[in-house]
Amino acid sequence: MLSGYIGNASGPGAGTAADGSGAAAAPQAVSVQRSVARTITREIVVSARTEPNRVVELRAEMDGRVVELGAERGSRIGQSQLIVSLDMRDLEARIAEAEALIAQRELQYEAALDLEDRRLISSVQIAEARANLVAARAALEQNLVDLRHTRIRAPFDAVLDEREVELGDYVRSGDMVARVVDTDPLLIVGEVNERNVAAISVGNTGSARLVNGQTVEGTIRYLAPVAASSTRTFRVELAVPNPDGEFRAGMTAEMYLAADEITAHFLTAALLTLDDAGNIGVKSVDEFNQVRFYPVEIVSSTTDGVAVTGLPDELRLITIGQGFVSDGQLVTPVPDPTAEGSRGELSESKRPGSELPARL
Repeated sequence: MLSGYIGNASGPGAGTAADGSGAAAAPQAVSVQRSVARTITREIVVSARTEPNRVVELRAEMDGRVVELGAERGSRIGQSQLIVSLDMRDLEARIAEAEALIAQRELQYEAALDLEDRRLISSVQIAEARANLVAARAALEQNLVDLRHTRIRAPFDAVLDEREVELGDYVRSGDMVARVVDTDPLLIVGEVNERNVAAISVGNTGSARLVNGQTVEGTIRYLAPVAASSTRTFRVELAVPNPDGEFRAGMTAEMYLAADEITAHFLTAALLTLDDAGNIGVKSVDEFNQVRFYPVEIVSSTTDGVAVTGLPDELRLITIGQGFVSDGQLVTPVPDPTAEGSRGELSESKRPGSELPARL
């Protein structure tokens, strides 16, 4: 077994009987096992990273001094929850003045309408009274908007990532006050190459293994329609539910995307060999007991074996002795006693790698 010979075969180069009579030697004996192809869902493996769903920088929309802090960095905040309050300065007085002016303008407009009914006022004066009332109402609305701007609130459920101000700080309109991030769903982001992009689409399922060993599952929500000019790759985003914020953004990950279905054989890597041209493949025995070399393409590689394409749906693989026989050589196939089944067959449940999805 260790030397690569089985039974009484004398190995490569044996062309005469042991007594030197010149009689042809018996065909080389090799161990074989039956392999049957299976349909599997191919997975594309992509180096990835985690990113938040949304990141928003909140900026002051008016000048003012910070008088209240509503949340601390790293805390989860709900939509409309207060983050920072600015002093109102003279806003309350301006609002009271605007309300009083509206009351006056309403009375003037009503009086103008009464005079119009008696034809004691011109249409120009009526239009002027109406314009004064509209302007007073607009001034009140502007003051109310400024009042709302003194309260900086969360635009959606999020985590307060950064707060750039403290009590007593003075901010001007446009200054950054805080940054909030939305991590539900969490995005697993990677780049798919040109060869594989056609095999996936938005809505496909996928999974990812984070650098800390955690595994997450989600759905492809975005696939770039245009490749990045520098790398010729396409951005893909896998959306993963994260309601409790268990998974964090900025982590390294490996993404597995469900692609097309293929027919493949699962083999141990030891069965792979090279032909004279350097092509990787396997050797099998055909119905005439002759050796046949088949080039293969590896579409999956795990610790338990490899998945390959390019083979017939069913064949007898040479498991022992393949290194000592060549393509077209007549051999004596012997069922491999180490394989599953009474006839040297590899069962569906025990085939190397059959318990794992194919991954590129």
